[in-house]
Amino acid sequence: MEAVLENKKVLQAEKINVFIADSSYDEKWLEFLDDHPEGTIYHHPLWLKILENESKQKVLKLICTDENKNIVGIFPLQYTKGFPFGIGGVPGAKRLSSLPRSPIGGALTRNDLVTKAMIEKAISMVQNDNDRLLQIKSYKTNLNEKIESLNKYLWREIYIKEIPDYPGEIRFGNSRNHAAVKRAVNKAKRNGVTFRVADTLEDLIKWYKLYLDTMRFHTTPARSFGFYKDQWELLKPEGLMQLVLAELDENGKKIIIAGSVLFYFNKTVTYAFNGSSRKHFELRPNDILHWEAIFNAQKEGYKYYDLGEVSKDHSGLAAYKKKWGSDVWEMYHYYYPKPGKLEENELDSGTAGGMKEKIWQRLPLNITAKIGKSVYKKL
Repeated sequence: MEAVLENKKVLQAEKINVFIADSSYDEKWLEFLDDHPEGTIYHHPLWLKILENESKQKVLKLICTDENKNIVGIFPLQYTKGFPFGIGGVPGAKRLSSLPRSPIGGALTRNDLVTKAMIEKAISMVQNDNDRLLQIKSYKTNLNEKIESLNKYLWREIYIKEIPDYPGEIRFGNSRNHAAVKRAVNKAKRNGVTFRVADTLEDLIKWYKLYLDTMRFHTTPARSFGFYKDQWELLKPEGLMQLVLAELDENGKKIIIAGSVLFYFNKTVTYAFNGSSRKHFELRPNDILHWEAIFNAQKEGYKYYDLGEVSKDHSGLAAYKKKWGSDVWEMYHYYYPKPGKLEENELDSGTAGGMKEKIWQRLPLNITAKIGKSVYKKL
């Protein structure tokens, strides 16, 4: 999804200005974002507002303007509080991040000169803070070539499915794999699993309980209900978010057995968060969610379906995402300065394992929710 932007004129370093913008630039920020081919939902002002609400930390909106005061670059950054005593490794360190608690961030610019100027500005913001890292999350492979002091690390692989122009052209890998996917979806339908888009706050509340249980099973801190309620109230009315549900009729009553939060921006539909009932896995509810979401995305003119990233130790999840005929992209984390005593596995926050995992999976859901809310205020 990396694009090459043609410059209508050559910018000179002494003619550009990088600064932290106030709210008066919000409309111009959005106009620039809407016009940029690499723009993501995570650069959107409403997502930045959601991050602010979650951590109670202001998002700094770096802007670069040319000699005519036109915006030629935007770069969202947020300070994180971090954990003391090295708890959480690199992901838990104090950072100035673009963006924390988001899979992607980085500067969106018109050319390399602007990118370099904006990153240098961010570096200057952490140089006098000895225990704080600058972190930039990006698909770009060469940021450290533009700024030699940046340290590049491969973080995770992300799975992107390209969506063709016509529904009849949608294929999920080779013929054998495509047939297997179709059988799984048909199995879900035969067993009474239905798909719909959530339309009430009550739907979100019911789904959130499934999400909490899913995160507890994976020994991963859960995001707060307020985090999702903000998405519902801020993103959904703008057509930027949907909660899609898989339901089953049990004794004449519809119950939610799986659901996913999807984001819609630029040409991409992003599969962002999921909650599923493990006892209903054999009915393949998540297969019907992806199937319907991909075909709906095609009808609405989207070009990509982002199945999300996978950590190194989740080979089963990686295989599941590959079966949808997705292409594998690499995601990088760049740091300044180089994190001390960096271990490769510290870049990725995996599950606890062993006794800690068993204890976590026995905690009441409301306790895991409270812990998660506290954790994400610092990450």
